[in-house]
Amino acid sequence: MAAKLEVMWSPIADRFILWGGDIITCYQIKPSRERIFTAGVYNVSNTHIAEMICVANNQHQVKCVDIYPHSQGDEVVALGGSGGKITVTYMAKLAWDGSGLPKREFSSKFPRPCTSVHFNPVDSNLLAVGLEKYKPDSSVMIFDVAQVCAKRDVTAGFVTSSNISELSKPLYEFGLSDHCQHLCWFHNNSKILATGINMKYIRLFDIRDPSRMVSFTVTKAALGVCTNPRDDKYLASYFESQVYVWDTRNLEKPIQVLPQARPVLKMSWCPTKSNVLSVLQRDHGYVSLYDIQNPSVGNPDVEPVIMERLINLKSSGLVASFSWHPTDENRILSCSYTNISGKYEIQDYPVYDRITLNLTPYFELFWPCGKKMLKCLQLKTVPEFSDISIKIQERAKAQYGLEEELYKHSQIVKEDEILSNVWNWLHLSAKLVEDGRVVATSLSTSYKHPGVLSVLTCNYETTPSEVVTIPWLELAHQNCKGSVKFYVRTDRSMSLQLCSWPMNNDITGITTFVENLEREGAYSRAAAIAVFNLQISLAIEVLNRAPAEVGLNYVGIALAGFSNDDDSNWKRFCGTALKKISDPYLKAMFSFLLASSGNYDCVLKETDIIVDDRVGFALVFLPDHKLLDYLNKLSSDLCEKGNLDGLLLTGNTSQGLKLLQNYLDCTADIQSTTLIAVRAFPHELDSPHVKRWIEDYQELLNRWKYWFERADFDLMLVKAKNERPPPQVYMSCTYCGKNISAHLRSLKNQQFSRISVAGAANKLTGCPHCRKPLPRCIICLMTMGTPVEDANDARGQSFDNWFTWCQSCRHGGHSKHMTSWFEEHQECPMVGCSCKCFSLDFTTPAN
Repeated sequence: MAAKLEVMWSPIADRFILWGGDIITCYQIKPSRERIFTAGVYNVSNTHIAEMICVANNQHQVKCVDIYPHSQGDEVVALGGSGGKITVTYMAKLAWDGSGLPKREFSSKFPRPCTSVHFNPVDSNLLAVGLEKYKPDSSVMIFDVAQVCAKRDVTAGFVTSSNISELSKPLYEFGLSDHCQHLCWFHNNSKILATGINMKYIRLFDIRDPSRMVSFTVTKAALGVCTNPRDDKYLASYFESQVYVWDTRNLEKPIQVLPQARPVLKMSWCPTKSNVLSVLQRDHGYVSLYDIQNPSVGNPDVEPVIMERLINLKSSGLVASFSWHPTDENRILSCSYTNISGKYEIQDYPVYDRITLNLTPYFELFWPCGKKMLKCLQLKTVPEFSDISIKIQERAKAQYGLEEELYKHSQIVKEDEILSNVWNWLHLSAKLVEDGRVVATSLSTSYKHPGVLSVLTCNYETTPSEVVTIPWLELAHQNCKGSVKFYVRTDRSMSLQLCSWPMNNDITGITTFVENLEREGAYSRAAAIAVFNLQISLAIEVLNRAPAEVGLNYVGIALAGFSNDDDSNWKRFCGTALKKISDPYLKAMFSFLLASSGNYDCVLKETDIIVDDRVGFALVFLPDHKLLDYLNKLSSDLCEKGNLDGLLLTGNTSQGLKLLQNYLDCTADIQSTTLIAVRAFPHELDSPHVKRWIEDYQELLNRWKYWFERADFDLMLVKAKNERPPPQVYMSCTYCGKNISAHLRSLKNQQFSRISVAGAANKLTGCPHCRKPLPRCIICLMTMGTPVEDANDARGQSFDNWFTWCQSCRHGGHSKHMTSWFEEHQECPMVGCSCKCFSLDFTTPAN
């Protein structure tokens, strides 16, 4: 296996270094139009390559590396050696020793390996060095390397022999007789250094006061200590397979412990994102990102919110190292080892953010693209897009739910079969109740849409249903045995009408119902309904009249041979072929004919048969105790699924209101939910659910600026509540501010009446509260309430005496006088006012 490598971005644009073993290499990233496979060149992406600039060999003693953050032209690197020697020089100096570039070497008093080197991000001339333990010496040293890093000059960095020893001494020393695992400068408060000591402590040192520690905590997680470049209050470290996140304001315990599946190999904060910690596990192909949001300090009950995601760096092997770009947002460089080829692979990879999608009320989809750009997509231009909000908008324009006749709304939503059937059923149920053909015995007479469960009286113990038995021989006109039983009762008959089914003995009604289905092209359903009503001959005729392309002629032939004899070939072969029938109605029809002992589960549990037919079948053929059990269970299932077909059973009861709520949760169709509640549940308009639905639908119409549709809906709502809405605008006195509209309304019925003491019309010319005069007409100077003298016609009495005023200049008078004035003038009649009041009422057409 090749030596382990580390990758690091350079402060110089599009450059990085790769080091490990005894080699340090510098690369430049360049655009490439084709894949290149040559020595010294890596394909780092589909569009870019990394070309080698220089390479330094024989660096086998290097244990740690850092790059000077203000490098220009060439990287200044600090190398920590295995013998305690620290070298600060240019990459070119390492590659070509005779370049004449400056080079400085520092060393500890006693030889021991370096564990970490780190340039100060602000005071970049300060280099912190971590060392292994040696009893009489310090493990943390800080050197001044300004003479090397100041500029790239062949004469820079050379010192005389008299001051070499002085410059080689550390400025600060910490951690006497300790072992430093890792160290890192803080980025904003750059005078503080964070260190991991003795696999036991995390200590913070301040170089402004070397005599004491700023803070410390006892923990085994002393490895990989790194500070957050964006926020000094966050610190991270790890131990084996656990990552610890600390708040430097309180190091007593970590604010979060992030367990990993494997031991941690490398960890760093993203320099361009706030509070994003990246973790690489050993022998793993992904980098984990942890977005730490708003942690709370000092409250043990509140933990920080951590959002975790995995980044697949699209490498063909295991990721060995990675490095975030110091300035380019979301750009990461990875180094991966491939077991197949035994080589390392470099990838320059963009990390895409999790974006938030925002849908406006105008069907525009917005999402962020970088920090300064938003992208927008008009969803109406996307053919595949079919959101419920678009349907709501189209239906609102078509006056959905506002027509007096309920069945007209089914045409607006005809593309939704269930919703269309609901409006038809509401119309049917209301008509049946008005005609007195259906009576909801368990509800008040004000309920105009009773369900089947509300119509059934349930007192079957005292008055059970009548059982009617008919021999099959009379029905099938063949050598059939046995008989068929069905049940008759008044409430069953009323419930059948709610299902749109004909009465049991109404041959004409059965024939008409079947023929209507036949005209709609529902041949299999028509045949099944005929059989369920024991009209087998009618079913055969329907199947024979079906077009050839429908393929039902052979079904009619099979039905013509019906025999319920257990030993008959018909029953034997139909029972075998039943499983191969795909049409649900044909399958239910033959299952009914093959059923024995009144077991009709094969029909009642066929979910592809519409609810009306299943309920109608149950009302005819199920005995009393089984009927209620089946209908209650079916009602509960439909209500739980939010299937509006369940209104046939629940009607406009509280259970039906729960059904509407579940329908809304499943479909987000606030429009249909609200309109059905208003039109069919008038007694529930004050319930919290219905109030919230109404408010949400009104707000939706307001967002779309559908003012006319909103007004029509409000009028329909007022009519449903059967109450007069409170006034939203009233007239107040200029002096006392009290309402005078109520007094004007009280005089409305008496105004202009011929009965008066003086023979004149009653009028209100002063405030009834403070007795101050009302405003005067700017034309005739008479107070408001004084009738216009020449307003004798009906129209004048109703409008000409009204007061009107300009919303801009607040001047006004009688409507008749103001209208006459602006027929000849443009400016306000008030002396000195240049407002063009009348022209302000006109809407300027859009260009």
